[in-house]
Amino acid sequence: MRGENFIFFLASCGFFIGIIFSILHSLDFQEFLYATILITAIFYLLGLATVTFFIKYLDIKKVIYFNKHEIDEILDIQIKELEKKEDFILESYEFIKQVEEEELKLLKNKS
Repeated sequence: MRGENFIFFLASCGFFIGIIFSILHSLDFQEFLYATILITAIFYLLGLATVTFFIKYLDIKKVIYFNKHEIDEILDIQIKELEKKEDFILESYEFIKQVEEEELKLLKNKS
């Protein structure tokens, strides 16, 4: 998540929490507006502080780049394994269906 998106998210959360707080305390219009703005500002500053701390103490050089070719090979192997399992499940389903049909034929013949 980008830093500015996190700040906007916290500010909007603060806005709605401020509205809820103001409604629960049954404030008049001026106090309602003041409390909502104050709580929104507190959440905005909290978001700024969090993102600032994160950026300051996160070493950007520690970002790991994935080898796309290697990941694609692993995913291809896993897809082949899933296809094998699907085939086995389909074969098992067909076998069970065949056994059930034979049982029904035997029951009909006995009746």
